[in-house]
Amino acid sequence: MKNIILLGLLFISVSCSSLRKSLVYGGLAGGAIGAAAGSSLSPDAYSRTPNALIWGGVGLAAGAALGYFFFKDDPENRELPQMILKDEKKIKTSDDFSSPVIIPSSATKYKVKEVELPESLRAKVPKPSIIELTIPERIQKLENGRTLVIEAHKATEVVYE
Repeated sequence: MKNIILLGLLFISVSCSSLRKSLVYGGLAGGAIGAAAGSSLSPDAYSRTPNALIWGGVGLAAGAALGYFFFKDDPENRELPQMILKDEKKIKTSDDFSSPVIIPSSATKYKVKEVELPESLRAKVPKPSIIELTIPERIQKLENGRTLVIEAHKATEVVYE
């Protein structure tokens, strides 16, 4: 009986930082509790092992299910709504976690002054241009309800034609 109480306390105290760990540890704790209960509550010695296996499997499934539900119930683990009013600012947001596509609001192209080169090198050296881009302010949603605000800034690009 002490083993069942100890395993029950172990099951209640298991908490994890990721869904995978919550499922694994919850399933292991539930399986241990189910196996201990099935073994100790079996009517005779002959049915002790089958009862431990059957109730261990049931406990494993119940523990994994409880680990999943307790993980999703924690506000730290849920996707929280963003705290920016959509009508307040006209800012583009990126809902996916891949690399965002940045569309500049304006671009200015400057030609670099040509350097006197020998005739044999003029065809081999491309002509450089400098493009100054104005990147607008944007908001990128991160994991666990966090938001990253990237202010408007200028970027410089060198292009060889």
